[in-house]
Amino acid sequence: MRKKTFALLAMITMLAGLFAGCVKTAEVQDNTAVSTPTGAPAPTESSNPTPTPGGFRVGSQVPDSFENYGQTSEENYMERDFTISEKPFLKAAGKVLRDDFGTGDLVQLKGTNVGGYLLQEFWMTVGAYTANVTAEEDVYRVLTERFGKDEAMRLVKLYQENFFTEDDFDYCRELGMNCLRLPFWYRNIVDENGEPYEDWFELFDRFVENAGKRGIYVILDMHGAPGSQNGSDHSGKDGHDEKMAASEFFFGDEAVVKANQELYYKIWEIVAEHFNGNPWVAGYDLLNEPYCTFRYNTGLPDSELHEILWTVYDEAYKRIRAIDPDHVIIMEATWNASDLPAPERYGWENVMYQYHTYLYDDYDNAKGRQIANLRSRVNNTRGGNYNVPSLLGEFALFNALTAWDEGVKLVNNSGMSWTTWTYKTIASVGNWGLKHTKDYNLNLETADLAQIENAWTKVREASDNTGLAKILSKYYKQVYVEMK
Repeated sequence: MRKKTFALLAMITMLAGLFAGCVKTAEVQDNTAVSTPTGAPAPTESSNPTPTPGGFRVGSQVPDSFENYGQTSEENYMERDFTISEKPFLKAAGKVLRDDFGTGDLVQLKGTNVGGYLLQEFWMTVGAYTANVTAEEDVYRVLTERFGKDEAMRLVKLYQENFFTEDDFDYCRELGMNCLRLPFWYRNIVDENGEPYEDWFELFDRFVENAGKRGIYVILDMHGAPGSQNGSDHSGKDGHDEKMAASEFFFGDEAVVKANQELYYKIWEIVAEHFNGNPWVAGYDLLNEPYCTFRYNTGLPDSELHEILWTVYDEAYKRIRAIDPDHVIIMEATWNASDLPAPERYGWENVMYQYHTYLYDDYDNAKGRQIANLRSRVNNTRGGNYNVPSLLGEFALFNALTAWDEGVKLVNNSGMSWTTWTYKTIASVGNWGLKHTKDYNLNLETADLAQIENAWTKVREASDNTGLAKILSKYYKQVYVEMK
């Protein structure tokens, strides 16, 4: 839920205010809060006034301990030796992932998201929010109007080529990651007419190949579906105050919804056919944060929202399985375990369930609410008791590095796989990012060609957020001992 629709949270911490939509909050190495530009993530569990069956709400009583796989101390870990598996293909084996097609060693995925790379979010990237540019679809439109389609696509590729380079892969390996979640927009694969680009796969292939050479798995995450699944900027389309109406992947004209969903299935068929058999793709992440900020404000009962979403997941599962029988398929809850079905209901096999959590409160964890929220998420996830692996695909712990240390240890010890949000951000949003770039505040409506080229070339220049990196690396480098 990190990204998002940018409603201003009337909350000010020391140096700055914080905006919440579906995104995340800012943190810095000296633990001083900084402002998050409009367009950060939106509230999640904390926005639900009453818990759904089997769910929880922030502030509810939760036990101090949580179910894990049997280990409770650092003695249950060993340091990773970084030997790359000769049989890396992952499959689900009960509640865990194992390599060698599900028969080998246990693998706990640990890493980060590469947000802002294939789908910009201006609250954390080098662009500026302007009246007509608030999401990725606006980037394509404005650049095309100003410079023509070919030049627009050249500029987009220039940004992508510089945002994440071989040096970044090396740094992720150095920190000890074994997983990168790669958010993508549907327009990275198809054009405005829904036809696949002839070279769509080149960037994806390069990313997966470079990761695999370093023993790093890649989760392919459909972050922005045709028509938008949540109307938030992180889906590539910003519905502003009308996010549900803008979510034409689910709602609105029936013919439009049907066409958007059919294109979505087509894209997953294209991706599955291309990556079928590739051992370094950890899984296909079907849909990021469906409904997101309006999850509890649709006026529809949970049963109807569940049926809408689960029907899409089931059809995507069937389309992919007809092409690729082996890759893990990842399905996300919005926001609790009770928002996903028992996999047996649909006959789903080799699937992983995913959860996100952010608490826009107590940013310094002075009252312990950041950790309580994370513990609630772990409890809720384990309490679902589905016989599938679990992934905490997005989370952040904001200002206090001590909270990061305690919280990541908690998640790590739970046995869940996990990826933080996110790898690279502008420096002003602090601990949202492991790497910090300069904020060029680039106005795409007025900047000339040279200014755009300069800013989008220099996104490769980034400094290390060393305090956060040191903490995360400690847990990245631990190998989870075989479960009891």
